[in-house]
Amino acid sequence: MSVPPALLDTLLVALMLFMTYVLTSEGAWGAALMFFNVLFGGLIAFNFYEPLAELIDSTGIGWSFSDTLAMMLIFCASVLLLRLATESLAPAMVRFPNPVYHLTRLVFSFGTTVVTFAIILLAFHAAPVHKNVFGYINYNTKPPFGMGIDHGWLGFFQYTTGDIFARYGSGVRDPYSTYGKTGNQFMQVHLFDPKGRWLIDKQELRPYGEGAILEEGGSGGGGLPAGGGEGAPAVDAAPGTTNSRPIGGSVAPAAPFGTPN
Repeated sequence: MSVPPALLDTLLVALMLFMTYVLTSEGAWGAALMFFNVLFGGLIAFNFYEPLAELIDSTGIGWSFSDTLAMMLIFCASVLLLRLATESLAPAMVRFPNPVYHLTRLVFSFGTTVVTFAIILLAFHAAPVHKNVFGYINYNTKPPFGMGIDHGWLGFFQYTTGDIFARYGSGVRDPYSTYGKTGNQFMQVHLFDPKGRWLIDKQELRPYGEGAILEEGGSGGGGLPAGGGEGAPAVDAAPGTTNSRPIGGSVAPAAPFGTPN
């Protein structure tokens, strides 16, 4: 299915604005809690979706959409559980001055919407569909209208694995020493998508459509910023990293960022 880029971007923006409007009914405190529920739900989903997808594949069912299924299942379950927990533990309503109330609920509602749609777009990237999702979205596209919310989420998740929730140990997972102590392999951080090839690799693995994503030896290959940016020298993806698993494939599961190679 091919959708005109402008129409798809407009539809995405319209859906995002509608979801933002709906979430503002939660009020300032409810919108803030929902934002953090979705944020941590996304982090949990991206940390554990590959092991779950491998488990689904090991059953022999042959679901080629196991990556997408695992990602969305963990994300939805995490958000639901976090929502139930925050509703039980946190106050139902916190009073704010009127200007702060309206600004806060708008900002957090929009933030929740952006994170949610970024994860939905990335679930499509991991699905066994056409190399250009909806005939338009590929590794270098930044929907909607150049915002690149999917690229932004990948960059944020890489940052969390390299800094906020970093784990150090033997086994080099940070080839460019972006985090940790340069030159000391025993202090290298276990980094998600260390060569910034997640979007490129997922596009190459999608089964429909033909043609190489990148010309061999050309620019735009590995060593990209998280989310598949441009202009860096080509580098092969390291086996065993979180971006090397085939869509619906059955290779040895890649370790989550918190476990050593």
